[in-house]
This record gives sequence, C-alpha cells and structure tokens, in this order.
Amino acid sequence: MKVAILYDGGWETWSAKDVASVVESVKEVQAALRTRGYETCLVAVRRPDDFGWITRIRRADAVFNICEGVGGLARFEDFVVATLELTGVPYTGCKPWAVSVAHRKHVANTLLAGGGSPIPRFALAQGNKVPNDFTLPVIVKPAAEDASVGIDVHSVCTTKRGLKKRLAEMSEQYEEVLIQEYVAGREFNVGFIGDFALPVAELSFDNMPEGSWPILTYAAKWDEGSPEDLGSIPICPADIAPELSRRIVQVARQAWKELCGGEGYGRVDLRVDAAGQPYVLEVNPNPDISDSAGLSRMAKACGWEYDELIGRIVEEALSRSTSKQAAAALAVSATEATP
Repeated sequence: MKVAILYDGGWETWSAKDVASVVESVKEVQAALRTRGYETCLVAVRRPDDFGWITRIRRADAVFNICEGVGGLARFEDFVVATLELTGVPYTGCKPWAVSVAHRKHVANTLLAGGGSPIPRFALAQGNKVPNDFTLPVIVKPAAEDASVGIDVHSVCTTKRGLKKRLAEMSEQYEEVLIQEYVAGREFNVGFIGDFALPVAELSFDNMPEGSWPILTYAAKWDEGSPEDLGSIPICPADIAPELSRRIVQVARQAWKELCGGEGYGRVDLRVDAAGQPYVLEVNPNPDISDSAGLSRMAKACGWEYDELIGRIVEEALSRSTSKQAAAALAVSATEATP
C-alpha cells in the first residue's frame, strides 16, 4: 500500500531552522510508515497556486497529511484539507469543517458552549475597546492562529489599562483578537485517535521564571532552552486521582466529538479550577505529530511506540473511507496485527 506524505514545502523567507523542523517531522513519519510495511512518497505543497500535488496524491492509496499551512501561513491549511476531501483519497486527520472552525477560536468556543462544554467566558475584541463585564485577569490571543502564536509573557492582563494597551498592540498584528477570562489552576491535555482517548497529560509550570504567568507561550513551545521552555514541563501520565482523570476525559471527549465528530486525531487542552471543574481552552485538530510532541508522549504512556501511533492514525483514516481499496488495505493491516 502506497501512502503519500503531504507537507508544507516552505517559502523563500523560511530560515534553515524552519526547513529543518519540517523535514525532520516528515522523515520521522516516513520511517514509521516504512516500519509498518507501507510504501511512501513525499509530496510538498509549495505555493497557494500550486496544484500539481493533487495529481501526485491521487496516485497513492492514502495520504498522511502533515501540511499545517502553505508557506507557514496557517489559514491555507483549511484549503489543503478541503481539497483532500474532494479527491476521494483516504487521508489522515480531521475533516475540513473541524480544521476551519478550530482556526476561528471565537466560532469554536461558541459552538462548544452551545453544545454544553464548559468554556471560560470570551469575546471577540472590538478594536481596543475594553469590555466592562469581564472578570480580570483575562488572556488576550489571536483568534485565528494556532501553535501558541501571539502568546507571550504579556498575554495575561490584570488591569483595564493593561488590557487596553495589549488589545491595541495585538490589533496591529492580527485581524481578529480574542479576549478570554483566565482560569487559574492546573493545565491538562487529552489526545484522541478517532474515539480513543490517550492517557491524560499535565503541563507543570512549577519551574517558570519568577513573576511569569503559568501559560504555554510561543517561546515555551518553540524556543528550546528558553526559561519558559524549561519552566513548562509535560508530565504523562498525569499524577491525578482517578475521579479527576475521568472528569477531564469526559469533558474533553464531549468537546472532541462536538467539534471533530470523534474522527481523525487531535488534542483537547483544558484547565481545572480550584473547585475541580475542567474548562475547555482549545480543541486542536491535527496537532504536531512529531515523535517529541505531546501526542506521541501520550501514546508512549499508552504503551505504543511511535510507529504504532502513526500506524493507528493511518488505520483510523482507512476505517472511515468508503473506498474499496481502503477497506482492503485495512483488512490486510488487521490481519498482520493479529498474533
């Protein structure tokens, strides 16, 4: 069975570090697929007006989609996934609707809240106008970005003056800005492969620099060796009571099904307040799938090596495809997995 690995081919403005990061992730997935017995080919999307990749992926039996944008622009991820849907080739990850909605945090929050998920109070900013009815502190972040883009040590505002200043700064950089009440408490992640929940992980902020807010900033996520990176430590499985774990997974699963239909793979981020109430911060379809990322860490806590995680993601994609080729490939995979 031939699997095409689809990825962002980069931009002329990319640094060597940016290119290396994408290439490393692609090679990891390719090695894992080959370990599972799949034939692979690499397919890059290099420009928004480049459609040559469509012909190439239609020659494959399935697509492993790790294209998170085009030229590093996250908004193009929506169009890539929608195009994959139109080809009829089975592909990994969430459906176009879920990816598009998740890139618009205020829309996602509205849908989740309407479905009964506990969401911290939020609003889409109107310029630098400060809402009068929000309880401070609040966190300010871009409404249409992911991967902690736009989140730094100044994102949490404790005064109206500080909030107004932050809104003015953010509105200059981003078209849409979200204001959300800050939930003090512990932060957790729950990963999903289809309807299967991986072990709960906790993000510990015990080692954050003095005076820093316990939040996952862009530096903490991407600037290796920075004080914020060293201060935010993932723990998986989380050291929590079974009842709290059950409650966290229940809330996460509800949000995952509401936004993504329980299909594809993803991660739900939550905060639990002092009363033990979990709040959904974000639902993340198609998160970082590299071996060093959170989803792989959760999989290892479940007893899966990296190649098994990648294999299960492919099998999940085949299981929801209507093509006969996908059904046959899934049957072969199931037979090979039987002792």
